[in-house]
Amino acid sequence: MRRGAIVLVAWLWLLSVGAQPQLLVNGVEVPGVTTSLVAGVAYAPVADFARALGAEPKVDAGGGRVTLTLGAAIVQLTLVSDASRADAPSPAVVRDGQPRPGPAAVWSGAEAFVPVKAVGEAFGGRVAFLPESGAVAVVLPRPRLSLGVDGIGPTERIVFTLDAPARYVAYHHAASSILELRFERSDPLLETAVEGRSFVRADLRSVRGTAEARVQLSPGADPQVWSVPAGAGMQVVVAFGAVAPAPVPVAPAAARWVVDAGHVLADGGAALSAGVEADLTREFADQLAVALERSGLRVERTRTGPAPVPLADRMAQGVGADAFVSLHLGDLPPRAARVYLLDDAAGLDALDRAIRWNAESALARAETDAVRRAVLLRLVPDLAWGRAWAAALVGELGAAGWSVDAPVGAPLAVLAGAGGRGVLLELGAGDLRDPTAAASLARALVASYLAVGGR
Repeated sequence: MRRGAIVLVAWLWLLSVGAQPQLLVNGVEVPGVTTSLVAGVAYAPVADFARALGAEPKVDAGGGRVTLTLGAAIVQLTLVSDASRADAPSPAVVRDGQPRPGPAAVWSGAEAFVPVKAVGEAFGGRVAFLPESGAVAVVLPRPRLSLGVDGIGPTERIVFTLDAPARYVAYHHAASSILELRFERSDPLLETAVEGRSFVRADLRSVRGTAEARVQLSPGADPQVWSVPAGAGMQVVVAFGAVAPAPVPVAPAAARWVVDAGHVLADGGAALSAGVEADLTREFADQLAVALERSGLRVERTRTGPAPVPLADRMAQGVGADAFVSLHLGDLPPRAARVYLLDDAAGLDALDRAIRWNAESALARAETDAVRRAVLLRLVPDLAWGRAWAAALVGELGAAGWSVDAPVGAPLAVLAGAGGRGVLLELGAGDLRDPTAAASLARALVASYLAVGGR
């Protein structure tokens, strides 16, 4: 009999006798695992499971969501109270704004349980059933860590890059001008040291199974430390003369946003090739989506891979959205932006179609009252909300230190699907490569959205 068949037989035997498997996470036993909530799926209490993973859990029973944070990686699960509905949400598991396979978390006995395999694999781990011991084993990868310096002068930053998420802690000893960072279960690719202008020296070495960094600061330096997702891993940034991104305001979880990564067409006559804008905006859109998700929004993206997406498809994805943000590359210096909104739409057939789609969708909802039905049936576009949001966004960006002029109205088809509830933004290449710009923009977007009554 093949090993896979043996594993299946052993698993089915456990279920048949009502036995519960043992759960081992990186070799540490986690109590409370059960397969009785959803047949054939091992669930574990979120608090104990998260502790073993090195993650921080947060359970929002009222909002129906469980969030686990490991380093810069955020895994969110829909929380249901009826275990028979665990497969209903789609997607039920999301990491850093990306849907992942797996069922929902389940509220049972006054605590939340999460699916072991789905969560373990979402964090990049390997999950296996061990028939010899009747245990489920979760092994997270040991991140490999590198050290580099980015920028010069006041924008200088030390950047630690990890190929998998990891828990880290930072200690600033102001009296001795030393910053220490410890990355749990991580291995330096190379024990090395670098020097800079805003700091004296930074050393990276392996100490008893962890990676540790020691930064000798320049006199009076006040470093800011934060982390951002980077592919399957993350980056930890130590900045000098910069301010860490302000927290993104909390937005209603029911709101659905669409983030559109713009790209020029190969025959569009643009100064830059399609690939340049496509790659920059897609990577930035990923970072922006993560920051927006942290505020509680449901975020969709029009493009998740390198292939171009037809304009009609991008526009159609905005139908019914509470907000639509289209990102584009512009010839702009750092922390400068241009803001455009849907306006001057006479003769734009796409807008007429979008308005009808929006109206038909709303008319089909039972909660749409008679007054709203009367307005929708007239199919009269109201672009005032988009104008108000764009104006508020300019103000928020200006307060955050961005250089931005008054918003410009244009017949932009990509915003037509959202019926005017959207903005098109142009950013420079430097900002599209800077994860701190994504965090700053997310804060401004959500703050301005809430300021004009966005739900």
